[in-house]
This record gives sequence, C-alpha cells and structure tokens, in this order.
Amino acid sequence: MKNIVHLIYITWQKGLYPAPKPLPRTRSFWIAFGLVTLAVLAYIIYFSIFLTAKQDAFKTNGEDLGIMDQAIWSLLHGSMLHQTICNSLTDTNCYGLDGIYRFAIHFEPILFPISLLYLIWSDPKALMILQVLVVASGAFPAFWLARLRLQNAWAAVPFALLYLLYPAQQYAVNYDFHAVTLTIALLLFALYFLYTRKTLWFFVFVILCLACKEEIAGVVVMLGLWTLLLQRRWRVGLGLIALAFCWTAIGLIVIHYASPVGHSLLTSRYSYLGNSPVQVALTILTHPIGIIKEHVLEPSHRLYLRQLLAQAGYLPLLAPWVLVLASPTLALNLLSSDPNMYSGRFQYNAEIIPILIFASIEATVLIVWIVRWLMAGLSVKRENQSSESTTRPLSVRSRALSPAFLVQATILALVLCYMLARVFVSTTEYNVYSAMPYARGFIWPKVTTHNRLASHFLKQIPADASVSTQTALVPHLSQRQSIYLFPYAIGHADYILLDASGYTYPFKDYKDYAATVKTILQHGDYGVVDMEDRYLLLKRGYPPSDITPALQMIDEDADGLNNLASIYQSDERLDWLIKENTVAQADVDLNLS
Repeated sequence: MKNIVHLIYITWQKGLYPAPKPLPRTRSFWIAFGLVTLAVLAYIIYFSIFLTAKQDAFKTNGEDLGIMDQAIWSLLHGSMLHQTICNSLTDTNCYGLDGIYRFAIHFEPILFPISLLYLIWSDPKALMILQVLVVASGAFPAFWLARLRLQNAWAAVPFALLYLLYPAQQYAVNYDFHAVTLTIALLLFALYFLYTRKTLWFFVFVILCLACKEEIAGVVVMLGLWTLLLQRRWRVGLGLIALAFCWTAIGLIVIHYASPVGHSLLTSRYSYLGNSPVQVALTILTHPIGIIKEHVLEPSHRLYLRQLLAQAGYLPLLAPWVLVLASPTLALNLLSSDPNMYSGRFQYNAEIIPILIFASIEATVLIVWIVRWLMAGLSVKRENQSSESTTRPLSVRSRALSPAFLVQATILALVLCYMLARVFVSTTEYNVYSAMPYARGFIWPKVTTHNRLASHFLKQIPADASVSTQTALVPHLSQRQSIYLFPYAIGHADYILLDASGYTYPFKDYKDYAATVKTILQHGDYGVVDMEDRYLLLKRGYPPSDITPALQMIDEDADGLNNLASIYQSDERLDWLIKENTVAQADVDLNLS
C-alpha cells in the first residue's frame, strides 16, 4: 500500500499527462491517416446529401433550423440576430410578436462569422453542410490523440470511426443546425492541443468553443482545473479559469441587455431550484440526496446516462478523471425541467461527446497498461524460475519474442472490436432518429408530389409579408422579418400557411390543431387564397369565399382537414392522412414527453 501511495505521489509530481514524445510518421501512419480521411469524406458526402434531402422533403423544423436561418439572415439585413419563431403553447421562449434578439436565449457570437456564409449562399442548407464539415473534422484529433496515447496508428483508427459513428453525435448533426453542435469537433481539437501542450492553438479552439454557447464556460473551468491537477501547468490552468469567468460575465451582461426580462428566457427550466444562481447552488448543496434521487436515479434520467455511456461500451467509466470534464453539462441536462435535455437526442449532448471519446481512449490506455503490468509480473516470475534452474541468462531477443506482445495486441483488438460493436448495437437499439441506414426506423427522406406542390404556395407569399405556418414549412419561409410557428400570431400575421398532412407541433393533439383551424375559418378575419392537396393558404382581410359549407366537414378528429381538402381534390380521398398524422404526432409526443 505504501508503494502504491508513493507511485501516485510521484505520478502527480511529474504530471499524469507529461508532454508526449513525438512519434515518427511512418508508412503505417500515412496509410492509417488515409483510411481516416476516406471515412471523413464518406461521412461528409453521405450526411450532406441526407440533410439536404431532408430539407427538400420538408423534414426539417422551425425549431431550430428556421430560428437559426432567420437570425443569421437578419444580420445581413439590418437586424442583430433577430428571431420571431417560438413555441407559444408549451415553451417559455415567446415574449412578443416583434420577436427578440437571439442573445436573449443564448450567447452565441460565433454566429457573426457564420453569417458571412450567407453572402455566398443564403440558404438553410448552407448551415447544415457547414455543420457537417466542421463535425466531420473532429475525427482527425480523435485519431491523433489516440495514436499518441496508444503509441500505434492502427489502434487509433477505430477511435476515429467511433467518433464518426457515435449515435449521440449523429443525433446532433441530424437535428437541424445549432452553433453548439460545432463544439463536438472544436472541443476535440482543444483536447488534442491540450495534451500536446500547443498552448496557442489550444486557446484558439477554447475560444471558438466558448463562442458557440454560454454553457461551454463550465467545461472550460473543468479543463482549467484538469490542467492544474494533471499537467501541473499553473499559468495555463489559471488562465483558462479566468477566461471562463470573464466570458461568463460578458455573456451574462449581453443576455441581460438583449433579453426583455433581464435574463435568458430559458432559465425557467431551473426555476424550481431557485430564482438566482446562488439559490440554485444552495438548493443543490443542501438537498444532495433528493437531487440525486430525482435527477440521477430516476428511471428516465438513468436511461439517459445509460444511453450515453452504452454507445462506447461503458468504457468512459474506466476513466473518471476524464469523464468529470463533462460534469457541468451533465448537471445542466439532468437538472433541467425540459425532458428533451435528458432524452439522449438533439443537440444537448454536443460538448459531452468529445469528452466521451477522450475517456474511451484513456480507458483503453488503462486496460493496455494493466495487461502490460500483469504480463510484466508474469515475465519476472518466469525469469526468476529460470534463473534458479539454469545459469544461462534470458536473452533480450527471447524476451522480445515472448507471447506478452501478442497477448497485449489481442486484448487491445478485442477492446476496440467490442467498442465499435457497441456503437452499432446502440444505433440499432436506441437511435430511432438516426441517419444511418441500419438504424431502427430509418427512412430516406423522399421528395413527394405533395412536397413539390408546396413551392406553388410558398411563391404566393410576398417576401415582406408576415406569416404563421407549421414547423416543417418554417425553414422554407424563414428568411423574412416576421415568421411565426403556428398557432402563434393568429390575427397578426398577414398570411397563414397550413399543411393538414404535416407535423402539427406544438399541438399535442391533432384535435386541438383541427379545432384551431376551424375557429380561424369561422371567425372570418382570414380568407382562403388557395387550397390543394391538404395545403391551405389564408390571408388576413382576404374577401370571404364559399368555404363556409365546408366548415361542417371540419371535425375535431384526424381527418377533419382531409375532408376540407377533398372539396378541391374530391378524386383523392387521402385515406392515409389519419395514419400519417398519427405517426407525426407520435414523434412530437416523444419530443415533449
């Protein structure tokens, strides 16, 4: 025991992560690097095609692709990250019909340089492709880091593949565009430069990470403490902590002035803990057992943690000194009153993913070290037995030809195979929204005749008109000053565009959606401009039409608007509408429950 304590002390004195020795770039390195590059290119091509197909097939969302598109577009049209899209039924981010600044929700200054992309191509697809390019690049630092830690280029390739195939990463990329999703790659670059002690590049990527979302400051504080304790780099560690606190102060000031209520509109997700950061901290510190029971051991929260860790075969648990870096974000997700944040889906796990990849690398290093230590012990025992039976010493060559290396290589290969197998299994078991063809419930987004007809309705809405529309239509109309997520802004919006066969989010029940549309038609403030194949375009102040007889057909059931559409398409009964809306609503309910 005394020897173990002494070993730990010596290790801490030298630093658990000393400056790595450079590895020669041999032929094996370039072949392995080439394989990783091919995997990255395949990822970029596949996801670029898949996500643009989603946009063409109206499978993207107002929250949040429409929000981000409008905010970034507004920067080039005289407004400061202006957004008017919000969920007026079940969320807390709606404040007024005039909209709010994006900084009232999140502090994301990286959107300023991203907006320059719209000078070249002003389209939501540009954001999604940019996101794919940035996230795909994260496979390179994963490969470089694993190569240095395992001292083998071939052993590093599976970690690049793990990164590219990681379901939580693909969730984030697959779900519209978010600035924080970029941190999946940016934080891995930062971790690589932290380990290699390239301080300038490390701070560059840390600042880029901070610019993606205000919550990244918590991870940066942990990086600072990690650097102090495990690398013993005092100036770098203290500098990181100071940078994080300064950035947080700037972010809070910006949010205070941008928000109509003086703070982020999303803080209500934690209001049950207290009305200020101090009260929240006191609640957590004074009720730790209750917090753990309700937000860690509770079944849905426990499932969230299991899904995150299972995707890497639970290997990150073997490296808690790395896993602790994710504790600030895990706390935000677990303590939130919004179930989406601990659902395992969407963008909320972005900065956790690179830490899980790093932890998986360190866990593998630990396993290899343990095997090497055990084999060395057995080798010493055999040498002692051999010295007792013969006076001939064991040659260096015979030691090199011992089975120890073969055993280590075999165990390493098994660990890597197990890790990649778990990624595949996790995708097929949990990843119902995955973009991978082998995932459960995978459907390639196809552009239908119904989708093509949408452009006919979109063209009838003037660019300067305000419009309230459904979530799937929002990203196709979001480059304007005022765009709302139906049913927000009824009576205020110039136009209302509906798709009776599309997603009815944020309505939880299709009956409520149908009843709302029926009320609008009965009230008479909006007249029918055009209607075909379940699309309905209404204009405020438009002369009344002969739609009144059809109101009797609008029942508060799943085929109510189908009957309304049948006036114009009587030869198409559209029998699948009920089933289509049932599937769509089930997806929405999963997101809300």
